[in-house]
Amino acid sequence: MGAALGSAASWAVGSILFKQLGEQISPLAMTLAKGGVSVVLLGATLIFTGYNGIQQQALLLLIFSGLLGISLGDSFFFEALQDLGPHALVLLLMVGEVLTVILAVVFLGETPTLLAWLGIFLVVLGIAVVLSAKLSGEKQASGWKGIAFGLLSVLCMSVSMIVAKKGLESVSAIQATFIRMLSGTTGMLLFGTFTQRLGRWMIPFRDPKLIYFFLLSVSIVTFGGFWLSLVAIKYVDVAIANTLSSTEPLFILPLAAIFLKEKIVFRSVLGTVMTLIGIVFLCIS
Repeated sequence: MGAALGSAASWAVGSILFKQLGEQISPLAMTLAKGGVSVVLLGATLIFTGYNGIQQQALLLLIFSGLLGISLGDSFFFEALQDLGPHALVLLLMVGEVLTVILAVVFLGETPTLLAWLGIFLVVLGIAVVLSAKLSGEKQASGWKGIAFGLLSVLCMSVSMIVAKKGLESVSAIQATFIRMLSGTTGMLLFGTFTQRLGRWMIPFRDPKLIYFFLLSVSIVTFGGFWLSLVAIKYVDVAIANTLSSTEPLFILPLAAIFLKEKIVFRSVLGTVMTLIGIVFLCIS
């Protein structure tokens, strides 16, 4: 559970940083560049921890998980981040907990307790409370667009985590993270090459200050968000691990207020409190 909560905190910080970066870098370029840096960092780590042989089935599952969750899921996430903002988006991503629970029950045979289901229900209920403020006034069009991309990200990430759970049975979390990241990054590189967009994607990275800021953001997300999330699902049920890993609103609400100057309204606080109660129920269960 500690790994799952650590992953949530890392994603909260990463969301704040990537929100600022998204004003200069396109979502697809962000996914490719983030993946490239992550592959280098994880590869360097594996030099010291060692890389063990892996069964073909597990390798294929992790490759598919990376293409789905990173190539597609991350790109949709960065697109939605610009329209919804970090706090609303990470709350929306909790819709994935409902989908993840259903997939985990159907494909993995997991059986969450009644208290766990109640916790997940409260987590999801908080989403509607916060998002209702995003669908009013002048921001309604961009809000719906952000929600659409956010839901696509949810679908890709939820399915990819179920696939990754199967692949993790015979491989370490750090090695699985490397395989997923390499697969997702390769997918984006091939897409950029065939569509002739690579040159345009790389233009913003001519700024040395932006590169430094980007490297810091990727380091936090790679070792905090991705790796710790896989450590969590390796040792606890996917439904519980994913829900705990998605407690970003508990961390991101004050961070967004401090660094992005987002106004804290009653709905945001109420939705976050509902999330906190749901997480407490999950921990008790």
